[in-house]
This record gives sequence, C-alpha cells and structure tokens, in this order.
Amino acid sequence: MSQWDDFQADNQFEMDFPFGLPSDVWTKRDGTKINLSEMTESHIINCMNIVGEDDGWHGRFQRELDRRTTARAAYEGEKE
Repeated sequence: MSQWDDFQADNQFEMDFPFGLPSDVWTKRDGTKINLSEMTESHIINCMNIVGEDDGWHGRFQRELDRRTTARAAYEGEKE
C-alpha cells in the first residue's frame, strides 16, 4: 500500500461520518455534548441544514422533531 492509501484508510471513518455516528447526543461546534431532547427545535433544524439530507444525523433529527410533534398532539388531545 502506498502512503496515500494508508492515509485514506486511516481517515475513512471521518470521511464517511464527518459528524460522527447518529445517536441521542449531538456534539456542538464548541465540543460540548447535548441530548437531542434538550435541543430547541430551531437548533435541530439548523443542525439538519448543516449535515444535509444524505447524512444519517438528518434522519435522527427528523425523528426527534416527529416525536415532539406526536407528543404535542397527544397533549393537546388530553386538554380537550
């Protein structure tokens, strides 16, 4: 293997997952970690725009927004 091939192999994960693997915890630009459940909806939408639709995080963010919409609808249904 060439030195370039070694470099590419060593950095393949970062190239494939520039924002890390999707989970329930997002790492902010300053390095602090935040649970998705603690993020504001505008923060989630901004992050979705940053990662783009092709990144696995986009789907994880969308599921969090969907969860909130469902919870809000259930709460509104209980109030009636």
